[in-house]
Amino acid sequence: MAIMLIEVESSKHKVTLDGMEVGYFFSKESLLDGFEKRQVDIPNLCRKGTCGCCKLLLLKGAVKQDNQTALTQEEMEGNIILACCSYPREDIEVEIY
Repeated sequence: MAIMLIEVESSKHKVTLDGMEVGYFFSKESLLDGFEKRQVDIPNLCRKGTCGCCKLLLLKGAVKQDNQTALTQEEMEGNIILACCSYPREDIEVEIY
């Protein structure tokens, strides 16, 4: 019998920003949208991954990141993500970069 793992559409993951727990974000909700929904202000401009204003350092956990053009290869290898293009896949800890 095969076992199939399916990601639940409404899965939630704990998000911690600069050492403070912000709340539980849906996996289909960008980090930027989740922060704004909870009145947490982080720098942002374009909301589509081109300006780089919403850079975060991913300290722990994993995100799915949509297409973006603001980050260099070096930044991506250094766990820098964009809040506007990143979606939590598990509990995460981030810092404003």
